[in-house]
Amino acid sequence: MKSYLLIFVFSITLSSCYKQSIADAMLNKSGTQNENTATMSYEINGKSVSISIKNGDQQTPGFSNLYCQKSAGYLLYGMGDEGELIFHFFTDSLEVDNYRYPSSFGPMYFTNFEGRPQYVYGPTDYMDFNISSYKDGYISGNFSGQLTPAIVVGTLNNIYGDLGSVLIKNGKFDNVRVYY
Repeated sequence: MKSYLLIFVFSITLSSCYKQSIADAMLNKSGTQNENTATMSYEINGKSVSISIKNGDQQTPGFSNLYCQKSAGYLLYGMGDEGELIFHFFTDSLEVDNYRYPSSFGPMYFTNFEGRPQYVYGPTDYMDFNISSYKDGYISGNFSGQLTPAIVVGTLNNIYGDLGSVLIKNGKFDNVRVYY
């Protein structure tokens, strides 16, 4: 019993010497929360789109506006006032690399623009995502693409508009949390 009391007193004494509590030290927290801001921005046919989420560490996938989640590969999701942007990384292990989705893979939805869903569909369509940094569970990088609008979304086939008429340029994402 004496040894338990000695350990308890020793623990209290040591914890009072630290600049932060033991619980905060174990959780790697200082006196205030770490506020990571996740951002995504791009131009779609000349219109600027911007998404910024403060305190990105405290979000829940599926209930957030900007995150990346492991789900049959990895799914990067961004939702802003102008609509959503989705990119599926077809890989089991996300890493610093370039990920390209060309039209030869088949039609795939990526975003909304002017009230219409936009797909990689036409022969010159593509979406490129470059992960330039992947550290401590966060990704950053850039992206661009050329898409085709769907005029009518059907259950079996879509009816498409002008092939390759939607351009995404200057895409950038920073500090996006990856959930496993």
